[in-house]
Amino acid sequence: MFRIALILAAVLPLAGGYAGAADTRDCAQVRELLSAGKLAGGKALVEPFMWRSMNGLAARAQNAGLEGFYWTKTELEEKFGEAAWKHHYDDYFGYADWVLAQQQWTGELRKELDQIKAQKVNPSARNAKLNAFLSKTIKELQESCAGDNLAAWVRKARIYQLFPRAYNLKGRRAASTGVGTMASSLQPVFFRDFNKGDFETIKEMGFDTVWPMGIFPVGEKNRSGNGGGSVFSIKDHSKLNPELGSEEDFRKFVRLAHESGMKVIIDLVPNHTAQDSVLLEENPDYYIGFKAELISSTRTPKGYFSCKHRTGDYYIAEGAYDCGGAELCTWNDVAQLDFSKPILRAKMTEIATGWISKYDIDGFRVDMAYQDLNRVFARNWGLCMPREEYFTTLIEAARKIKPSAAFIAEAYDNQDDLSAAGFDIFYNKSEWKRVEGQSGWYDAFWRARLLEVPPAVSRAAFLAWQQGGAGGLSFFINHDEPSVQKIFGARLPAVAMLTMLLPGPVLFYNGTEIGFDASTPNESKTIPFSIPVQINWQGGDPEVKATFSKVFEEASKTRHRLGDYDIHPLRPKPGEYWTGYIMVSKKHPKTRVALIANPYNTLAPVSINDKRWDLTFRYVLKPGDFRIKDISQK
Repeated sequence: MFRIALILAAVLPLAGGYAGAADTRDCAQVRELLSAGKLAGGKALVEPFMWRSMNGLAARAQNAGLEGFYWTKTELEEKFGEAAWKHHYDDYFGYADWVLAQQQWTGELRKELDQIKAQKVNPSARNAKLNAFLSKTIKELQESCAGDNLAAWVRKARIYQLFPRAYNLKGRRAASTGVGTMASSLQPVFFRDFNKGDFETIKEMGFDTVWPMGIFPVGEKNRSGNGGGSVFSIKDHSKLNPELGSEEDFRKFVRLAHESGMKVIIDLVPNHTAQDSVLLEENPDYYIGFKAELISSTRTPKGYFSCKHRTGDYYIAEGAYDCGGAELCTWNDVAQLDFSKPILRAKMTEIATGWISKYDIDGFRVDMAYQDLNRVFARNWGLCMPREEYFTTLIEAARKIKPSAAFIAEAYDNQDDLSAAGFDIFYNKSEWKRVEGQSGWYDAFWRARLLEVPPAVSRAAFLAWQQGGAGGLSFFINHDEPSVQKIFGARLPAVAMLTMLLPGPVLFYNGTEIGFDASTPNESKTIPFSIPVQINWQGGDPEVKATFSKVFEEASKTRHRLGDYDIHPLRPKPGEYWTGYIMVSKKHPKTRVALIANPYNTLAPVSINDKRWDLTFRYVLKPGDFRIKDISQK
């Protein structure tokens, strides 16, 4: 730590800081060095290191910074042996030097690296010294800026997603207390009547953050069904849906959450609006579209809808996203905003910062965030984009008001770009285009393939350990997914425990704890948007209830014992149908717990004799079985 402190102190006066501490600008440079190398115009100048073994194996570093390089390097050496990669010995030094060279203040570190490279020792010994150098440097860089990010709380958040329209506050209280009435009202209004006891019910399951989804008024044009429509077809992004309470009611909801020790995040939906949005009425130039008079045909173009405005008739693009095909996929109830336009960017920033100023919320889950990155939006719509990423500007503006404001990206691709843009965490569901293959948590466990589960565990462990880039938000359910009993069946206990004991952020959706499922043939999600739904808290699936009662209890007990901890993936032999990891307390490294589980659809004979962790385990795990074993050192 002393070595890095001297380096940072030497450059801080040049950056407008003060000796002995790191200011925001320099910590941003440290995170850049750890996570993605130096960026230019939103693109990394350094690509992640690629390994190729003599027998044809290939691998790519978790990211382009020191953390991703070191993590993957040591993982490969542990898994396949150092000799499999010995032809890369010289490449390692060149790559590490190139990463360090992206920051002007790393001269002393580069000299130290050169000295290791010049030592007259055998290549294997030199490689060991390089690993020690990287480990020490990364740890010191991480510690140098450990306290500067006030939004870091979200990197460990346990988020309970609740759907106010369907939550059935009265029914939940009746199910948990046997009391069927409410003192404040016979017809509860969600934000008005939600109280500290209701927050305690959520806290008791192990959650510390709430995400009330769908708090805005929903548009009426092309609304689907009679259940209220999609909550992401928003008529007014700046207003609370009055059916859920008044502005003062929501302000009280946030205040009570804070008094209960909980955070509150809400949706930010910058990609699109309802087709009858107040923003469209205010200014059609916020949108992808054109005046109808510019084409001779009276037929509405494919993917557009007609709109009458005081300034003329328009064709406005339906909300769309890249779904991997030749054409964009569209939603027919929303209108596409245009992120190439500074006026739209300024408007959405004004709306977002307004929610922080007025209600003191703690952050945003940003809907379809990856579709609004410059290069994705430009590819989707054939437009020239401003040089800076919109989200970088937005996050900076939000943190001027509330430095601890956190940003979560809904994303199924472009994770590194979202990290570079400033997001704190992103959805760890899938990553369609990673060179090393799919390693998203949800998709890996949904499909339960031997080629996907181990990389997903390793990826989750890396995302929780690294500090330079965004973390990964893992889950096995959210508002878009079918019920856990349909997706996982007998495998559910293992998948749930593997997820709930991850040290990084975790997301859970209301009603899942009782196995509630009101899906329809047209909407597979547990709570459809197109029909009226109220969660029946006295119903559900008894087996699912029992599973979560056990999982929540075991997870809470283990997490309480360990405090903050890292995980180290266990490595099944090829063809073995089990997975797991070792949890090691950061404060008390000798306190260690092993989790071994079978998330697959077949019996799993397990035979572990791991001297590194002093772990011996022999058992046959049925699908869904898990075991938690204390392996603490005396």
